[in-house]
Amino acid sequence: MAAEQEPDEQVRVGDRRPGGRAARVRASVLAAAAELLDEAGYDALSTDEVARRAGVHRTTVYRRWPTKPELVAEAVGLHAEEQIPIPDTGRLHDDLAALAGAVAANLVAGRPATSRSLVAAAATSETLAASLNRFMERRMALSEPIVERAVERGEVPAGTDPRAIIEPVVGAIWFRFLLTGGSLDETFIDAVVEVVAGGARTAAGGSGEEAR
Repeated sequence: MAAEQEPDEQVRVGDRRPGGRAARVRASVLAAAAELLDEAGYDALSTDEVARRAGVHRTTVYRRWPTKPELVAEAVGLHAEEQIPIPDTGRLHDDLAALAGAVAANLVAGRPATSRSLVAAAATSETLAASLNRFMERRMALSEPIVERAVERGEVPAGTDPRAIIEPVVGAIWFRFLLTGGSLDETFIDAVVEVVAGGARTAAGGSGEEAR
């Protein structure tokens, strides 16, 4: 473990230039928080233990993240603003399949225990729930062009609410991941996408096999 360091800054950790000491401290604290969240879960996670593992003074952590929900939200990327790739295959079905595949892959290949712990903790923490809601809202908004392009191509009716198509696809994956524990394999994803995309095509007057 790195030697413990007393705080020597009046600004929040991370506010200084990228690559400086503040950025290194921030990275160490967030990595420690993510590790402990995996190991102990949200309820047992201690901010003091995060500071100990990161090799910084506890006040350094509390200055930048005054509450545990704020620290955890940043540690698991709920504050990230990076753009996620949005598929543009030219067909609604294939766009939804690509999006669903990416969501499933992130859940399986990432930190499954952390994701489950985070959702459970959001039920009792308004701050964490708000961060999770904002994160999901941003991700949904980034995905809306999939449906908007489908409207332009005539695959779905004008005025179709993009969320009415995106949310059932993503929601089915999260439901299985959190509650039923079934496999998020290609067969499952294809079945979900076909139900949603097929319904959208029917509403537009197309056949169930059209545009596949």
